[in-house]
Amino acid sequence: MVNLLKNNRAGRVFNCKKHLMDSFNITITIQDQPISLTLQPESATCYKVIYHDMLVGELVKSSASSTWEELPLDQVSPGIYKMYEHHDSSTPKVALDEKTIQEIGNEIDRKEQP
Repeated sequence: MVNLLKNNRAGRVFNCKKHLMDSFNITITIQDQPISLTLQPESATCYKVIYHDMLVGELVKSSASSTWEELPLDQVSPGIYKMYEHHDSSTPKVALDEKTIQEIGNEIDRKEQP
């Protein structure tokens, strides 16, 4: 079993499966189109990325570099969500590429600021 414990900046350990706060919505841009995503915190450093009630993936903040990274899909627990499948050709496919991960991470960091 993969250890999903993460260290935050203060050195405390959080389990990625512990829910700390309410979900919130953000809007990012993919292929020049606004895309609304729901972010569901699993811990202070771990967020599920939801699009149209489907799980796109999960992001974790690296304790070593303070950057956001995608958790490998074999380590993601979808819970109540179906895994995301792109069906609508009129909208861009939501993929957690490096640019999208950083844009989502920037939004999370802004939300965490007091």
